Amino acid sequence: MKKLLPLLLLIIISASCKDTWNGEDKDLFYQACTSEAIKWAGSKEKAKTYCDCVLQKMMARYPNEEDALENIGTLSKDTGLINCKEQTLNAQP
Repeated sequence: MKKLLPLLLLIIISASCKDTWNGEDKDLFYQACTSEAIKWAGSKEKAKTYCDCVLQKMMARYPNEEDALENIGTLSKDTGLINCKEQTLNAQP
């Protein structure tokens, strides 16, 4: 999760003038997220599951990138995001 924060910050900064999560923002997030998550998840499918979970929770909590950017420091402590990793690791193959 700590390695994911700089990538999230880069994505959020690059899109901070927008007020929603558009397709390009989501694609950039998935690319950054899956490249990190596959290292610990063990498979592309689990990495995608994790990244889907994280993105959905982030979009629900922060409807736009500006909100997410203002709260970037809290993401590593967000129990919802931590639960995404735990659920992914505990999922059946």
